[in-house]
Amino acid sequence: MKLIANFIEKFHTLSLPSPEKCLIVEEGDEIYIKKWIKNGKINGKAKDMFNWIEKKYLNNKSELKERDLYKFREINDRFLIKYWRIVILLCDYQMKYRYYSKAINAVKDKSYPDMNSNDFFQLFDKK
Repeated sequence: MKLIANFIEKFHTLSLPSPEKCLIVEEGDEIYIKKWIKNGKINGKAKDMFNWIEKKYLNNKSELKERDLYKFREINDRFLIKYWRIVILLCDYQMKYRYYSKAINAVKDKSYPDMNSNDFFQLFDKK
């Protein structure tokens, strides 16, 4: 599994899609997460899938590491185990921020179309 190629660009332009659309399923992923893949894409919430991976394969990391070091490394490398929470947090934050800013801009444009955003926000300052 890997991130979409333009993840950083979309992050900087505040246009990240949902976490499920930021992750690309690679060949071989189906060995571990077959139940989470449909038509080559993640079927369900990415957060739920990653929690399932950790519970199923990494519940007892030290035991797996001792018993099957290759599988332990494969799962950690293949599924962004160290970074998945950050990816989901960034995507979710941007989705909320984007919708929030669109709502603010829509109100401002309808009520005070000639006013810049900073002046508009000052309307709500307590003096």
